[in-house]
Amino acid sequence: MIAFTIVILFICYVNTAKSSYCYWNTGCPYKYLSTETPYSSVRGDIRDSIVKLTGCEPVSLWGIYRHGKRQPSTHFGRMMKEAISIRNYVVSSYEKGHSSLCAQDVENLRNWEFNGSFFDGKQDITEEGRREMIGLGKRLKEAFPTLLNNLEKDSYTFRSARGPWIEKSINHFVMGLGNGNLIIDASKADLDIMDPYATCSSYQKNVQNNPEIFAEADKFLNTSDYLATKDRIQRRSGIDYTLSDENVTALYDLCRYTWSAIDDKLSPWCALFTKDDLQVLEYIQDLRHYYKNGYGTSVNEIFGRIPLGDLVQSFENVKRGDGKKIVAYVTHATMLDQIYTALGLFRDNEPLTGSNRDRERKWRTSKISVFSANLVAVLNRCVKEGLSDYNVVFYLNEEPMRSICEEGVCSWREFDSKLRPFINTTIDFC
Repeated sequence: MIAFTIVILFICYVNTAKSSYCYWNTGCPYKYLSTETPYSSVRGDIRDSIVKLTGCEPVSLWGIYRHGKRQPSTHFGRMMKEAISIRNYVVSSYEKGHSSLCAQDVENLRNWEFNGSFFDGKQDITEEGRREMIGLGKRLKEAFPTLLNNLEKDSYTFRSARGPWIEKSINHFVMGLGNGNLIIDASKADLDIMDPYATCSSYQKNVQNNPEIFAEADKFLNTSDYLATKDRIQRRSGIDYTLSDENVTALYDLCRYTWSAIDDKLSPWCALFTKDDLQVLEYIQDLRHYYKNGYGTSVNEIFGRIPLGDLVQSFENVKRGDGKKIVAYVTHATMLDQIYTALGLFRDNEPLTGSNRDRERKWRTSKISVFSANLVAVLNRCVKEGLSDYNVVFYLNEEPMRSICEEGVCSWREFDSKLRPFINTTIDFC
């Protein structure tokens, strides 16, 4: 009798526990979605975090930005559109009592409105992306009003890499600066310092279009870590057919792309995943970017040096009295990742592999390569006892970076010794 009672209690516990997690009202949803993470999830605020140094004034800004949130490409948009039909199976399995999803999560998924044009591969920035870029320009203007209030001709450079969503991103960034007379340079069709890899044939062949570059990410799909995640998604959704890896990726992309940071509205597609699931899927993306853009492939460091050489030259021109007040480039996540690699940032002691998930890794695309991610350097002129000197402060996503130089402030000598060698970078191997 006692044993029977224990069994009954266990069954009740299981039935209660299986729907104990409800995504719709979770107090702290997991918001790190690799390169599709909303900027608002990780950014600081340059207005609050600006480093103010006694006796110093900012005289020049140099920044490189990833574009704002964009619509998915044709390939990923098609995969997501095909996966949307899975919603019917999820709802049906819930009605049959085969799903562990909460009623409200299922209702939200059922009521989710499909916008076909969003998935049609249109190369456009989203409304959220527009607001991200306008906000970046606006906050920068408020943080450095004296420097940016009266930008005259030849005192600035604004340019983007090629692509409608990237060109619109620079337009909205400049719009945020609040000066309608500013001129944006045309994108370059040939080699440009903000995406030198784009015109490098060897990179395109050996990295960009080489499926073997994702070997470690593919290897991870056979680990118990990933297989357990896949099984949890299967059981949580209650679908009575086996999900493929492509299905899982498409559902994850639906979660990421349909998350709205404008009104802090969670995507109902994210309800299919637990926090553990999202962390595992995030690691797959980290592996892909680590080898495609980062330390996993040595050539990435070389490409990352090129825009950093431009940074040194830009600030050196200012020191000579003929430089720019602001230089701003908008490009892809690839370029940001390559710059981090050239600077030795977010480097793990051991390479990331598909054999074992490193939970304490430094290379986290959800923190460093999000929509509108940016690296900004500020050149300050300081006067002490009648003598002028310069220093440089770096900001990542509007927060001061303390890992490049001690205490986050680089003397000119430190800055020059670290970055000057990058000026002579060549990519003859292309």
